[in-house]
Amino acid sequence: MIRIPGEGGLELSAVFDEIACSTGAAPGAVVCHPHPAFGGRMTTPLVVALHQALVAAGFSTLRFNFRGLDGSTGTPTGGLAEWADVASAVDYVAARAPSVALVGYSFGALMAARAVANGVRVTSLAAVGFPTTIIGADPDRLAEIEQALVAGQPTLFLQGDQDRFCKLSRIEAFGAGHPSVTIETLPGVSHFPAGSDEDHVVARVAAFTRDFSALTRA
Repeated sequence: MIRIPGEGGLELSAVFDEIACSTGAAPGAVVCHPHPAFGGRMTTPLVVALHQALVAAGFSTLRFNFRGLDGSTGTPTGGLAEWADVASAVDYVAARAPSVALVGYSFGALMAARAVANGVRVTSLAAVGFPTTIIGADPDRLAEIEQALVAGQPTLFLQGDQDRFCKLSRIEAFGAGHPSVTIETLPGVSHFPAGSDEDHVVARVAAFTRDFSALTRA
């Protein structure tokens, strides 16, 4: 367990597995956890599995707790400011890796997208169970997601078709006009993939992220 610097003097508790490769520093990745109000932490099983798969795929990988959670200082804001925690995590890894990829699950995927919309540059963005119900029809929030996709990084939306927190038609609308966006639907999978469904999600995210690891962070 480490602590990394956050916005305005905050400190975020994190786990960082830094690895080396034959050509020098390995590419980096940051994994963002689900909504704190529903128990989301960096210890959430899917978050841990994604972290481990990315390390196995050759990424120096960091997962962290958002502000105010289990060793991270500050106060949770319900999603208003947590995107800045993602930015801090990316900055930490970027200082130690030639490129950084972002992976988020549920609320973590939304905060990752908000970070990109606010100028954080990454080689790719993988969003698992993107929670469109949080956004609703709010025009400002929809515009922010559009801004994240306009940034142009390869983006994967990986959604179960039984996910009650995600409206697939909204995800499809996000992807319209953006050739860098890939949308994949998992038949019979809910917002909480487990067993072989979790294995499939983890493998797909790791493969997608690896495909773009050669890109450098601008």
